Amino acid sequence: MLIEIFSINSKLLSGKTNSVIFPGSGGSFQVLENHAPIVSTLKKGQIIIEGEISVEGRDSQDPFKIKKDKEKISLQIESGLMEMKKNSIKVLVD
Repeated sequence: MLIEIFSINSKLLSGKTNSVIFPGSGGSFQVLENHAPIVSTLKKGQIIIEGEISVEGRDSQDPFKIKKDKEKISLQIESGLMEMKKNSIKVLVD
């Protein structure tokens, strides 16, 4: 699966992922390859991504507290919106 995460100002990260856990407004949920199409709002919490992810230009004032640990990345968000279709995930976060 491919994932791209954007903030209002920039692209935060992208790459191939095996699994993503989202803090959905109705509760946390996991997305795996070949998941049914879905659109969901996100609440304050962590997005946890497993895979080969490229973190885009970060600065010292990174409000998303992106943490990379081998093939796992966590991203702290306040809110957002995600869409999954045809093994492609697009996420917009605050």
